Amino acid sequence: MNSFPFFILGSVRSGTTLLRDLLKQHPNLDCPEETHFFRWSEPFGTEAYEKNYARKALFKKHRQLDGVENFDFFYTMQNASDRRELMDHYARLFLEAKGKGAARWFDKTPQNVYGILLISAAYPEAKFVHIHRHPYNVVASLKAGRMLNSQEIRGAVNFWTESLSIVQQFKQGFPDRMIEIAYENLVEQPQQTINQLLDYLDEKSLELDLDSLPIHEEKNRYKELLSLDDLEAIHKQCGDLMKVYGYQIQAH
Repeated sequence: MNSFPFFILGSVRSGTTLLRDLLKQHPNLDCPEETHFFRWSEPFGTEAYEKNYARKALFKKHRQLDGVENFDFFYTMQNASDRRELMDHYARLFLEAKGKGAARWFDKTPQNVYGILLISAAYPEAKFVHIHRHPYNVVASLKAGRMLNSQEIRGAVNFWTESLSIVQQFKQGFPDRMIEIAYENLVEQPQQTINQLLDYLDEKSLELDLDSLPIHEEKNRYKELLSLDDLEAIHKQCGDLMKVYGYQIQAH
C-alpha cells in the first residue's frame, strides 16, 4: 500500500471538491480542508507568508473543521523549516484529530497549481491529480459568483487558461507523475473514474456511496449565463487548449 501523499489541483470550479469527497470515502484516505501552503509566492518563514494564515478568516475556519487547534498550528509553523515540514505536521495533526492516524493523506487546493514545481521538489515521490472541466462552465460559474466573488470575463477566462497551461508544461517534464480526469467523466461515470484513479494511486478499489453526494451530469448553465461576446472571448483565449483537452467549440 502506497503511503506517499498526492495532490489534487486544477482550475477552481472544476470539480476538485467533488473529487476529494468521493476519495474520502476510501478507508485508507483522508484530506483536510484546502491548505494553500504551496500557493503563496512569498518565501516560507517570512512575515508576508505567515500573515495569510494569521489574518484570513477562511483559514481559521478550515483549521476548525480539521480539528486542528490554532496553538498547535502556529507552533508547527514556527518550528517548521520549510513548507513540507509544515504540510507533513499539519496532516498528522488533522489525521490524529479525525482518529485516522494510519491513513494516507492527500491535499486538495486548486490554487496549488501555481506552486506545482515547488510541491514536486518538496515531494519528489508524490503524484498529482488534475481535474479539468469545459471552460464554458468554469467561466460561467466564476461569472455567476456562486462560490467565489463574481469575476469579470477576462479574469474568469484566465482562471482556466493559467491553470491548464501550467499543467501542460509540467506534464512535459514529469509525464508519469500526473493523471488527468475530466469532470464530465467523473459525474457521468463516477465509479469507473474513481477506481481508475485509485489504481493509478496504488490503492484498492472502492464501492462508492453515490447517494451521499449530489452528483449530476453537467447541466451546461453557460447557455443561460454567457453572452455571445463571452463565448467569443473564451474561444479567442482558450481555443488551443480546448483542442488539447477535446472540448468542442459550440454554438450558444
